[in-house]
Amino acid sequence: MSNANITPPVWKHHLNTEYIFINFSGLTTDREILNQIETAVAMGLERPDKSVRALVHIKGTRTNPGTTRKMAILGKMVQPKIKKSVLVGSSGFLSLLVKIYTSQTGSKIKFFTDMDVALEYLTSD
Repeated sequence: MSNANITPPVWKHHLNTEYIFINFSGLTTDREILNQIETAVAMGLERPDKSVRALVHIKGTRTNPGTTRKMAILGKMVQPKIKKSVLVGSSGFLSLLVKIYTSQTGSKIKFFTDMDVALEYLTSD
């Protein structure tokens, strides 16, 4: 995938609630995936504890267990900042890797197939 097609993590708002949108969709190289997570973690670490809401879109992403382990190390660093997180688009082998990630980080991420439903959950209290 060309770097020109990569959408970096960005802060967004829905119903006056801020969240970080992390788009892994279509990423296939370890470096692309790790760049996304490194950027998102840095953004999250700037915020107070239990204040970050994250929407992660992974449909069409390809990764491997080695990259997932590196993501887990980074994800564990930011867990104290996370209030709520949702994941959209997990299926097949990627679902297994996400479950490994959550077990290693202690993440309470919720899984969704529909972006709108995920966003409603994420921004509700």
